Amino acid sequence: MKIVCLVKQVPRADAIEFDPETKSLRREGVPLLLNPFDAAAVAQAVALKERNGGGEVVALTMGPPQAETALRTCIALGADRCIHLSDRVFALADTLGTSRTLALAVEKEGDVDLVLCGRKTVDSETWQVPPEAAAFLGWPHVTSVVELEMKGSAIRAVRETDDGLETYELTGPAVLSLAHARETAESAAGPIEVWTASDLVDEVHENDKRFGQTGSPTRVLAVRDVTPERGGDIFTSTEDAAPRLKALLAERRVDPSSWEKPERLGERPGKSYDCWTLVEHVGGRPIRASLELLGKGRELAGKLGGENVALVLGADVAGPTRESARHGAERVVVVEDERLADYHPELWSHAVRAVVEQLRPHVLLIPATANGRDLGPRVAGELELGMTGDCVGLGIDRAGRLIQTKPAYGGNIVSVIMGSTTPQLATVRPRMFEPLEPREEEPHVERFDPGDWPDSRLRQSQHRPASARDLDEADVVVCVGAGVAEPPQLRDDVALGGTRGACERGLLPRNRQIGLLGRQVAPRLLVAVGVHGDFEELTGFVKANVVAAVSADRGDPVMSAADVAVIGDWREVLPELLAAL
Repeated sequence: MKIVCLVKQVPRADAIEFDPETKSLRREGVPLLLNPFDAAAVAQAVALKERNGGGEVVALTMGPPQAETALRTCIALGADRCIHLSDRVFALADTLGTSRTLALAVEKEGDVDLVLCGRKTVDSETWQVPPEAAAFLGWPHVTSVVELEMKGSAIRAVRETDDGLETYELTGPAVLSLAHARETAESAAGPIEVWTASDLVDEVHENDKRFGQTGSPTRVLAVRDVTPERGGDIFTSTEDAAPRLKALLAERRVDPSSWEKPERLGERPGKSYDCWTLVEHVGGRPIRASLELLGKGRELAGKLGGENVALVLGADVAGPTRESARHGAERVVVVEDERLADYHPELWSHAVRAVVEQLRPHVLLIPATANGRDLGPRVAGELELGMTGDCVGLGIDRAGRLIQTKPAYGGNIVSVIMGSTTPQLATVRPRMFEPLEPREEEPHVERFDPGDWPDSRLRQSQHRPASARDLDEADVVVCVGAGVAEPPQLRDDVALGGTRGACERGLLPRNRQIGLLGRQVAPRLLVAVGVHGDFEELTGFVKANVVAAVSADRGDPVMSAADVAVIGDWREVLPELLAAL
């Protein structure tokens, strides 16, 4: 058995600072470490090798010479040997360029049974490399895996989603990404091979479009510091804290998107383009994130001079089709088939790829849910299109290009990105925009046939429901820390999440983990209860409109990082606070 682990060296996120004079990040002196999600992948690979009676674990990275340090951490974790892709032509690659190069290295290594990696890196947070690398390899993939068994080429993987746990059975070789992380700082000596571009291909040309910046369809236009200003007001009673919270919620209220489309940008007359949204739906209704994108899509479509189009996939889509029109879609393209009744990586990517290839949407927006982060990069990889993952802002320039803003290093830093390929793809985080107020509109519906369906290499054998979608839907989210003994009882319209420590204790399911190593939430109000407030925890709700904290310890960092903090026993303070609001 040979397992290749794709790993990356990353800066320690809490040590990154923004230089307001140079408008760039200060990197000098910032500690570097092995990406925690990739560290878990190496440890998992070593455990698989031992359970299956031997084999080889190879750690593979692409990066500058100092990335050797991360590979030595992999050796300490049990990797047998390492491959370091190091060449000037690899520099400044985006996720697509990186994935293409990593796939070439896996092919050169040969006889690989499994590729393992983390589901994201904690610096750029794209979630894209695992599905894109699998697309270049032509292998099946499963993302956000929490349980893994392998016997010979037979693989059983349990995937964590917004709706619970899904079990997939498949035959390798395949690419799998792991949902959970681990920290490690140890290093050890061992064999490290250095490969250049000429080791991967027969001939490297000047400005070779397979590698580095020239092989990358997206580029960073600017980097900005968007650290929110929090008041840090501390109170000793709910009676005093509630009025301040009410005032902040009113002050920071976000208005709904507008039905009125703006005028087209650029020269007139000019060519018009459409903006599309992939509508994810559950129980016959679009999820809130889809409605947000339909609302934002009217603005973008207006600036493009085209239509706001909804793309709906599924087995019974009458409800989502109708609701898409009520929330802003001027046209609804439907792919309806029993095979699409539940999300399936291969079948859904086949359908979306056919739509993108044949109908050529100018912009395609995808909710950055567990399924959207799985689907979007796979399609982008198969079609070699630029894509920006986990966007928090969108705009259109006068040339009709999509301007995408995405977070990095926990969300206090954002990059402004533009792509050079069309269609332009982006996954967008929930609650970045407000949905339109619904109207009764008759949808213009077009049906699309994606052609012959592929023979699936993935079989879903089990689904264990444990929905966490309310964390993206609710206006109010309560996040409990490891110091809370039992989950609080909340109203139905208040969602409950927890820090890494709380979820590891079993207080809540792991798909409700909030933080840099879990999920980010952006409600109107986030109430942190018994949360200490280290960097990993605070980054989980950096985009919340208003943050309140409840703790018995005035010295907890979360108290000064919140807009409003209340000192006291959460069992008494939390019910009073929610009732007052």
